[in-house]
Order: sequence, then C-alpha cells, then structure tokens
Amino acid sequence: MKLVLIKALEMIAPPIIKKAIAYFGRKKESRDVIELINHDLFNTLERTRQKIHTMKFYTHGEYDRVKTRMCYDFAKHKTLRCGIRMEDMLRVKNIDTMDRDSLKRLVLSEQTKMHEDYIKAVRIEWDIKGIDKEDIDYVVHLFEKFRYDVVSSFEARINSIFGSTYNSTNFEIMLAIFEMWAMGIDLLPRDMLTTFESLNGKFKDIKYLT
Repeated sequence: MKLVLIKALEMIAPPIIKKAIAYFGRKKESRDVIELINHDLFNTLERTRQKIHTMKFYTHGEYDRVKTRMCYDFAKHKTLRCGIRMEDMLRVKNIDTMDRDSLKRLVLSEQTKMHEDYIKAVRIEWDIKGIDKEDIDYVVHLFEKFRYDVVSSFEARINSIFGSTYNSTNFEIMLAIFEMWAMGIDLLPRDMLTTFESLNGKFKDIKYLT
C-alpha cells in the first residue's frame, strides 16, 4: 500500500516534490563494521602511548628512572594489546549480521580478553626486568583500583548502547562502542599518573633492566 501511494504521488507531484519523495523514500545505505578500521580510536591509542612515553616521575625531587620506565612499559602493552584485539574484532565473521545478543556477548568477551592480554604481557616483562611477583601484584591492583570508575562506566554504557533504538545496525552499535573506548583511552594518562605517583620511591633503587 505504501509503495502504491508513493507511485501515485510521483505521477501528480511537481518536480521538487518528486525529488523530496525520492530522497526520503530511498533505502538507507548500510555500512560494514570493518570500515571502523579507520576510526580515530587507533590514532588515539598511538597518541596516548606517545604522551605517556614523555611523562617523567620523580621521587623526593629526583628523577625516578625505574618508575618512569615501568609506567611506559605498562601503557605500551595496554595500548598495543587492546589495539590488536579491537582490530581483530572488526574482522569477526558475520559481525555485520549477528543478532544483538551475540554481538553484545562478543564485545564484553573481547573487552575482558583485552584486559587479560595486557596484564599478562606486563607481568611477563616486569618479571624479566627484575620486579618481584608481590610488587607486580601490588602495582596491578593499584591501577585497577584507580581505573575502576572507567571500567564500570564502560559496562553501563555498553548496556545503554545495546538497549537504544537509535543504534539500528551493528555498524552503528560498534561505532558507539569505539567512541566509548576512545574516551576511556584518553583518560589513560591520568590513571597512569595517579597509579605511579602513588608508588613513591618503592622501586627507585632496584635494577630495572632496559
């Protein structure tokens, strides 16, 4: 019935009305999730890693080489591992057509795996470079404590994104997810600064291999 009405209007309407009918009656062009490979999130990961690389830490007024290097090594693994996971997720088979529940499960699973991947990499590097296991656990716990609000916000926003009728396609859902993650990455330097400033001079005198 709708198609018949449109055809009828096209026959009797003046040219400007016909153009309006054609514009609003056309099918919305769909976009593939893989297009997000060019999202600014990936530039944000690189920019944040470089920003943290320039950060310097001091203990009692003296430059603390160990704390400075530990902070960068942590951020390096976090940004690189998360970037790899995010890119791989865009290439998941059928990501454009999977139902919302499946896509939400994928996003939550990958977000958890990102965390597991970079924490594992950080633990390995710090262990090789001479940090005791107990001290590694201590720093990781500190970071997770300061990062808790961001992670909690991610979970709340993911539920909101998947529950919103504004995001009608998987591309739109993943675009909203990537915007959210980019915001979290922009906050990373703040959380790294808070974490490592809290260490005081804990590692200043150890021989941290570089």
